[in-house]
Amino acid sequence: MLSRCGTNIRSIPFNLIGSSVGNTLCSRYANATIPSYRLFITAAHADKPSKKEVKESPTNAADATYPTKEQLAQLVERHQVLGVSMPVRSEFIRDSPLKSDDLEAIDIKVYHRKPVTISDHIAFRTVKFLRFFADAFFRKRYVHRAIVLETVAGVPGMVAGMFCHMRSLRRMQNDSGWIEKLLHEAENERMHLMIWMNVTNPTYFERILVTLVQGVFFNIYSFFYLFFPRTAHRMVGYLEEEAIVSYNSFAEQIRNGNIKNDAAPQIAISYYNLDKNARLLDVVYAVRADEAAHRDTNHHFADRIDAHNENLSEKFK
Repeated sequence: MLSRCGTNIRSIPFNLIGSSVGNTLCSRYANATIPSYRLFITAAHADKPSKKEVKESPTNAADATYPTKEQLAQLVERHQVLGVSMPVRSEFIRDSPLKSDDLEAIDIKVYHRKPVTISDHIAFRTVKFLRFFADAFFRKRYVHRAIVLETVAGVPGMVAGMFCHMRSLRRMQNDSGWIEKLLHEAENERMHLMIWMNVTNPTYFERILVTLVQGVFFNIYSFFYLFFPRTAHRMVGYLEEEAIVSYNSFAEQIRNGNIKNDAAPQIAISYYNLDKNARLLDVVYAVRADEAAHRDTNHHFADRIDAHNENLSEKFK
């Protein structure tokens, strides 16, 4: 993989503000050296900048959205006091809880990225091969399917983040935001697992299956990411496309009354900032939105690697 360095943007704590919010900040300040108070969004820097600060800021920096002290206090409490990780989508970070209409309104843009290169076809066929066995084993047991598959979905981000982290240390160079985003993705997938574990428990056989599948997939994905990172990211993009299909079917089964629309677990309400009366269907919508974000991100990463433009602070079409 090419070196991901050369940016003069400072490190952004995406785990506190959400990667979507981080993307906005990163894109606006891509080519400027910015005072740390503009990027490290903490309780100490919660106030909006003074007119003098805005005047001295780089072009287009004045229109940035600054969280209020109340919003920041809520984020800090969720993250540090309650032990709740930050979601990856900015839609879940707001003052008022999200209701069903809000969740349905999130545009997940269902689409299929058609394979073009040999690398794309390998990634796509690999995912379809895995999908065949998942469909045969789980059939309509969507919650159990989600539990097992989320234990696998949390692997790519951690593996990729680990390799990027070690490369950054080895080369003594900045990684231009890749590590933070990849580890945030892994944490988000782990939170999906924690949520579904509060809905039902896997069987003893499923626990054994998880151990075996995770061990095999970890090594396979590590091999792909070490030698063929573009293919690895494209594979995750296709995996997330399939995840959206599964969650769409899950939601349909709930709407049709085939699966009981129970109350949402408290961990999901806290993580996604849902209404206190949220139901299982709301959780499915929220998780599905996350998977759409991961789909777009990994297809984007594969495109960047293919275009030899891996600096995430630079605009990319």
